[in-house]
Amino acid sequence: MILMQLGEPNEFSWIINLAFFAFIMIFSLYGAKFQMWQWLKQIETGLHELKRMFIESRQTAIDTFKEFGKSEEEVAKDLDRWMDYFTIMPVDLDPAGILKRLDHLLDERRDRFQEFVTEVAPESGESMVQNLENTLEVTQVLGLIFRVVRHFYLLGKKTGSQIMIMQIQMQMPDLLRLAKAYFEALGAFAEGKPIGDGIGPLIVTKFAREYGGTPENYSHEISREVGYYKVEAEGRTVYAMRATGPGGTVGKPGLGVKKLVDKFGNKITRIITIDAALKLEGEELGRVSEGTGAAIGDLGPEKHAMEQTATERGIGIEAIVIKEDEAAAVGVMDKRILDSVPEVIERIKASILKRTKPGDSVILAGIGNTIGIGL
Repeated sequence: MILMQLGEPNEFSWIINLAFFAFIMIFSLYGAKFQMWQWLKQIETGLHELKRMFIESRQTAIDTFKEFGKSEEEVAKDLDRWMDYFTIMPVDLDPAGILKRLDHLLDERRDRFQEFVTEVAPESGESMVQNLENTLEVTQVLGLIFRVVRHFYLLGKKTGSQIMIMQIQMQMPDLLRLAKAYFEALGAFAEGKPIGDGIGPLIVTKFAREYGGTPENYSHEISREVGYYKVEAEGRTVYAMRATGPGGTVGKPGLGVKKLVDKFGNKITRIITIDAALKLEGEELGRVSEGTGAAIGDLGPEKHAMEQTATERGIGIEAIVIKEDEAAAVGVMDKRILDSVPEVIERIKASILKRTKPGDSVILAGIGNTIGIGL
């Protein structure tokens, strides 16, 4: 051993040196291929999990739909056809009027979804149609995630593109986390249970109840699937607006705000929006935060309608959000989210007292999916 350390030759040194240089040569020639093989195996494992979630969600959707008038075979055939439904975003090379065109396309898409659900589940009521629509969308999202990942996996394997395979492997944990959140939430949509994203409408309803709002004095359809309670709170008139529910819908709250402002004119001096917001890792679930602007997570038209109305009229607009992760937002409402309701209501009252005067009117807009949340 001492001789080996001093560099003296011995009968084993040439074997060790040869093995070392052979390892270097093999690693230099085949290291990248071995790494790619390892990535492909990791992607395959994730792909199997995505496929399992999609197949099970498809069966859940079929089992839910078939309760409303059609056989399982008919529902399965129609559902498979609908899995390929897509929406083409408007051209943005000429941005003038793009939000108006996008709004029109989203309305058309929503009409087509409701038309399809009504055809496949002819015996379902209005609220159930909305819940089935949500169930269909979740199934479609899971199918889309699976098909897109499979596409890039097969393409990367076919072309031998190390960059493509590496990108898929790096994104797979986040894709699986997102897919799992939707998969676990499917039962809530199918059964019509309240979800975390519905915290905005729930808070608005509880606030209105505190000041005498009831289902009987709720005004329906200020805009599509959106209405409001008119209550007197702290010497101000509050228009507590939310999607109607208890079916799964978000409605068109931006247009609702615009119509309320157009209807009541200069009396409205403040817009307060309540919504769920994506929390950062490490933040407490159900944490309440305040800010300036319209808290609404649409593709643009509804948020633009709120901002444009507030700007044209010089109305202050603020947001109170409840922090949630993806799983909590689409899953059955967590108790920690529900426990935030009293704090948010107190912050609403403080905002009204501090930033408006007696006799003013305020729009309180609860943004979110109203599945399972009645009036």
